[in-house]
Amino acid sequence: MSVELKDFRGKITVEADCVLEAINRVTGRDRSEIAREVLHRWALEEIDKHSVLAKLLRSEGLLRESEGSPAASEGIAGSRRE
Repeated sequence: MSVELKDFRGKITVEADCVLEAINRVTGRDRSEIAREVLHRWALEEIDKHSVLAKLLRSEGLLRESEGSPAASEGIAGSRRE
């Protein structure tokens, strides 16, 4: 990834730890790289959901154009695919 990475530390379940370790052993990829990829994919899905929700709310007159997603106004949604 060429984007800035933020430091994050958190606890995970035993199952998640086992899956990360198994993928690491099979592929040789770093566990943090695997976890980062999974979280990134999830974040993109959430951004997509928010974009759809904002469009639906606007179409119903419940959201003004100026009240959109901060991500959309910062251009994040349009440049999110690697």
